[in-house]
Amino acid sequence: MTDAIRRAFVARTPAPGDRVDLDADESHHVARVLRLKPKDALAVFDGRGGEWAATIEAVTRESVTVAVGALRQGLVDPVLRVSLFQALARPEKLEWVLQKGTEVGIGAFHLVASERVEVPPPSPSRLQRYARIVMEACKQSGRRRLPPVALGELGTPPDGVTAIALAISSGLDPLGTVLAAPRTGDVWLAVGPAGGFSEGELTALTDAGWRLASLGPRVLRTETAGVVAAAIVLHAWGDLGPC
Repeated sequence: MTDAIRRAFVARTPAPGDRVDLDADESHHVARVLRLKPKDALAVFDGRGGEWAATIEAVTRESVTVAVGALRQGLVDPVLRVSLFQALARPEKLEWVLQKGTEVGIGAFHLVASERVEVPPPSPSRLQRYARIVMEACKQSGRRRLPPVALGELGTPPDGVTAIALAISSGLDPLGTVLAAPRTGDVWLAVGPAGGFSEGELTALTDAGWRLASLGPRVLRTETAGVVAAAIVLHAWGDLGPC
């Protein structure tokens, strides 16, 4: 776990010595929720990997101004980039995936269509809400780099990427067996909707270079499977292991 210092997001990358006005949402959170006051310490992060010590200089009804100090050191975000290709689901399910997946360490979220999906793609305003959820999860968990959230497709993985589609078909290798192979570069994880990917989709994925894997004998919900799989991958190949 990271330390418990209070944190705020800044949209532009600051430098030590800068004075920065937090946006309305962050100002409200710092002043009304955290109830911080002038001279209180906090940290600010830019979502691109940087985080700085800071001190609150002024608090008004409209904004909070902070004085930026030294760059904070240490590695927080995973070195291994795990991208989750999550089949579309109801907004409350996707919000859970984004929040918990960010906390675990997923590096990017691609929301994908699938034959058994029964909901429309998210609107631009919904995608903005999803991005806010990811930012809040980064702020809570100590991460410094915002995972992007966007509509995507289940394409052909490039060289150096281990692409794994989770399925509930019998006879598949468990995810742990797949991860027993030598580590490559990035990891792609694909999770289908309720009921899983269709047989035709699974065939197309294997033809495109994806490996199929199981998470064991119990059937996980679509919003659970990707978070669990990402934790397993980061335990085996990333910064969550050995435990």
